[in-house]
Amino acid sequence: SLFHGVSSGEILLSFLVGLRFDIASVMIVGGIFFLLFLLPFSFAKQPLYKKIVFSLFAVFLLASLLVFASDLFYYQFVGRRFSFEVFTFLKNTSDVSAMIAKAYKVELVVFTLFLALVYFLFRKLIRKFMNEESGITIEESKRKIFLKEISVFIFAIFVIIISIRGGFQLKPLRESYAFRNDNLPLGHLSLNPVFTVARVLFKGNENGTEFYPTNYSISVMRELLNNNDEFLDNDFPLMRKSKSQIANPKSQTSKLNVVIFMMESWGAKNIGVFGNKFHPTNNFDSLAAHGMLFTNFFASGQRTIQGMQAVVGSIPTLFNEDIIGSAMEQNSFRTLGNILKEQGYKTLFIHGARAGSMGFDAFAKIAGFDKIISKDDFDISKVKEDGTWGVFDEYIFEKANEEFRATQEPFCSVVFSLTSHSPYELPSKEFAVYGDTIPNYKFLNSLRYSDYALGIFFEQAKKEKYFDNTIFVIVADHVEGFGEKNMYERFHIPCLFYSSKNISPQKVVSTQNQLDILPTILDMLNLNVVHSSFGNSSIKNEELGMRNENKIRNDFAFLPNGNTFGWVENSLFLIANTERNIGLYNFRNDVALKKNLLKEKQTESETLRAQLLSFIQAGRNILKENKLYRR
Repeated sequence: SLFHGVSSGEILLSFLVGLRFDIASVMIVGGIFFLLFLLPFSFAKQPLYKKIVFSLFAVFLLASLLVFASDLFYYQFVGRRFSFEVFTFLKNTSDVSAMIAKAYKVELVVFTLFLALVYFLFRKLIRKFMNEESGITIEESKRKIFLKEISVFIFAIFVIIISIRGGFQLKPLRESYAFRNDNLPLGHLSLNPVFTVARVLFKGNENGTEFYPTNYSISVMRELLNNNDEFLDNDFPLMRKSKSQIANPKSQTSKLNVVIFMMESWGAKNIGVFGNKFHPTNNFDSLAAHGMLFTNFFASGQRTIQGMQAVVGSIPTLFNEDIIGSAMEQNSFRTLGNILKEQGYKTLFIHGARAGSMGFDAFAKIAGFDKIISKDDFDISKVKEDGTWGVFDEYIFEKANEEFRATQEPFCSVVFSLTSHSPYELPSKEFAVYGDTIPNYKFLNSLRYSDYALGIFFEQAKKEKYFDNTIFVIVADHVEGFGEKNMYERFHIPCLFYSSKNISPQKVVSTQNQLDILPTILDMLNLNVVHSSFGNSSIKNEELGMRNENKIRNDFAFLPNGNTFGWVENSLFLIANTERNIGLYNFRNDVALKKNLLKEKQTESETLRAQLLSFIQAGRNILKENKLYRR
């Protein structure tokens, strides 16, 4: 479906362009072994030596085939080739393997049979190679033989180097060479995952490209974040304090509780209030009619841990490796939990996965959450679990209500849902409403169940004393990733601020993203505190309930999509990589991102590009140098 309307010639050209990447990949995987076979020495002709080299080559070949197989299914979820996710897999092998074993049974059988065929052919190749004669006649002198072999060896080195470089051009082959135009799937068709994984392994996790002078990138970032704030420290560029307070009398007399529901894989296109015709989210839709709904809200990553660090810490995904599990875990962060603890809040982090899963608990501790509740805190005989990730949402949310009831106010809590994650298990068949005639029906059933669990929670919570004194934030961690046609759909998520006594019903149409949640909450609570957010408050200088839904603010969203980035400001949506702009669109009139405006809006595109690259450069340096917050 991604290639609907694309000519056969364009598709063929993508395959031809892809030959460069395929040849490079063959040489990346096999080049060193080809050279080992061609060594012009007598020991290289020994059967034992050949066997050892072949065995090592087989290991690398198997790893490459695994990468290819993973990419076949991974692409549909993130819309890009497998690359830096290899680091995440290595850190969460058991969780990811369990999910694959459950969700892709047939595919695993087919892949196993494919490996058996490869093994059979490989053994035949080895036997033939072991038995073949050198073809050298007895008349040839040893010197001539050596000169011939050394010539072949040197020529092979030359061929392998040029193949990996992708040709004789000034700069070596890279991902951007695959993108001939703004049709990203055509570029992805040219790429292959062995090349993209090899590139990221070679480059490492911490990109350090300097696009502009340091002072310039910092000044651009501060201008983006200068929403009537006072910056406090030039050595810590993001540390700032609000100069004004929001006119919200309730929060001035009583500290409001904060509860953030992070809903697994809730992409906007699947939500009823955003136009989904199957209406799988009736409870959320009902709440949205009575709260502050953000209609142009974007995720700041494509995985759960990325969504968590953005929502709880206002930290974007700027590196190939996540904060959790990297050396940057040691940094000083200024998260929501840290800030509210200083204000006397009790802090809770609640999820249904096992303790330590996917880095949840590690980040929760860093983020200032004192009480962490996981699957280990449930009596498994009294609840149901999905067999892969953890306890079903209904029981998680019920547990959350029990904890809130028993916790001294004010409190701040993050509650993670799990159910609407592949393999989309359900606690019982009664929730399997949609059949296989509906696209992605398994996900829609699990989404409907998560919404059902959310409805049960609010039905119970409305009876509790804490309810009227609480701001609820319901936001997706990321988009589900099945069938999204473009970058807009892959990052567009729902976000709702709900508090029946404190927030009037309204729709916010300005561009917002997960990085804005932390500063927005601080403003809602009227907390004039120091923070180091990568985002802006969504309600700065405006009374809650007085938002003009026709007003477009000067706000932005940063969308990291592997080696490609999205930058959204006002009505414009820029897609670019670090080398060039790919496309510019007015997403409010063109959500399909069909009409590329790069040529007619060159000035605007260059301004947006400067903002994007400054944000990346300044952000990377701040995090690498631990300059986010001075304690």
